[in-house]
Amino acid sequence: MKIPVFTFIVFLIPSLYQNTHADEHATTPDCNKLPPNYSLSYLDENTDGVISLQEYLQGDPTHQKKMFEHMDANHDGVLDMAEQKEIEQVYQLMHEKRAAGTHKT
Repeated sequence: MKIPVFTFIVFLIPSLYQNTHADEHATTPDCNKLPPNYSLSYLDENTDGVISLQEYLQGDPTHQKKMFEHMDANHDGVLDMAEQKEIEQVYQLMHEKRAAGTHKT
């Protein structure tokens, strides 16, 4: 009896994590609507090179604080140029996979 319960728990925990993590990306923009050269720079209202949480939230009504915090890799409260480039590369890769027909939904 102990082995089936343990096995169930071992397989359940990663599944729960994947579902929770997928929820974080539920607001990710649809690649079909993004140009291949997608850029976050339009959100930088004061053109200081970083995107604050306020600029991010005001830039698009679908943006959420949770997503911003997920993208802010160094947790300094802004998306600096390095983080912006990384995000843009991810979107570009998603776009390329979608165009090639290899993107899974």
